[in-house]
Amino acid sequence: MDNVNDINFSISRFEKMVKENSVLFFDSLEFENIISYYLDTGKLTLAKKALKLSLSQHPSNTNLSLYEIEIFIQEDKLKNALDLVNSILMIEANNYEAIILKSSILSKQKKHNKSISLLKTIIDDYENKSELFYQIGIEYLFIENYTKSNYYFKKSLNYDYLDHSALYNILYCYEMIKDSNGLILFLKEYLSKNPYNEIGWHNLGKSYVKNKMYDEAIASFDYAIFSDDTFTSPYIDKGKLLEKMKKYDEAINNYKEIISINPNSSYALFRIAFCYEKKYDYSNSLNYYFKCINEDPNMDKAFFRLSMFYYRENKFKRAKEYIEKAIKLNQEKSKYWKIYLNCLSKTSTKNY
Repeated sequence: MDNVNDINFSISRFEKMVKENSVLFFDSLEFENIISYYLDTGKLTLAKKALKLSLSQHPSNTNLSLYEIEIFIQEDKLKNALDLVNSILMIEANNYEAIILKSSILSKQKKHNKSISLLKTIIDDYENKSELFYQIGIEYLFIENYTKSNYYFKKSLNYDYLDHSALYNILYCYEMIKDSNGLILFLKEYLSKNPYNEIGWHNLGKSYVKNKMYDEAIASFDYAIFSDDTFTSPYIDKGKLLEKMKKYDEAINNYKEIISINPNSSYALFRIAFCYEKKYDYSNSLNYYFKCINEDPNMDKAFFRLSMFYYRENKFKRAKEYIEKAIKLNQEKSKYWKIYLNCLSKTSTKNY
């Protein structure tokens, strides 16, 4: 807490100095914190002002030069960045932060294999293994080597099991190499060590669906919900699967759980209406379709379903009214136009 207060105090002093157009002295660590704060918050102009003053007060400080390289990279001044980082590495060959920055420059220059080779030279000595392996995985992604990318993201995840970025990239790699069985094995092992990870359970469920292992998928979605009952994605995928299995009552109850989390979910309202329609419970179905369009007046699918209902009831004018609204929202659906033409045909010959 004291450190945060110190940083805030330094930033306040710096901004007061800029506002008053005066010059104050800051030690090098204060400057590092100030520049880092401005870079993290996207205030590049203030970061550059702080850097310029810092180098005038501490001209030989390597850490401040590293921030200068970061700014060069952000401004796409890659030659300047490379020249400066090479000058640092000539003096401090084992400056790992400089090596990481050089790999970023090479990556920006689309020299991904060189970037990878450079990063691998510090694997044994670099302290933050998770960050290093993750960056190597990213470089392999750039050259579409998904097998090696997957390998390094897994190594990164071994050091930080809570890193969702690494986990999502592993999921992406398995998708690209089309290895659903491998993904299931990976997720089961991952979840044995991290049993309350809702993302892992949700994606295991999705993988089971692809393999038509529906009971296992439902169980996985339930574990995801148990791990975080406010995470709506597993509810959605569980609902889709229950509909596919024609378990409409269970699907309705599932979608109502989404409503309890997000009362404004037009998606859940639509799915509930559709499930009631499948059960031939038209009273509840209509009720929820109207709730859906009341919540989201741009839900063309709901207007289409209402039109279909009234068409089947031979209430062609009402059917035409709703299909016109659907078409106004989405003119690309050929089935909308087909119903519209049928309604026109019926209303032009009969008075409904």
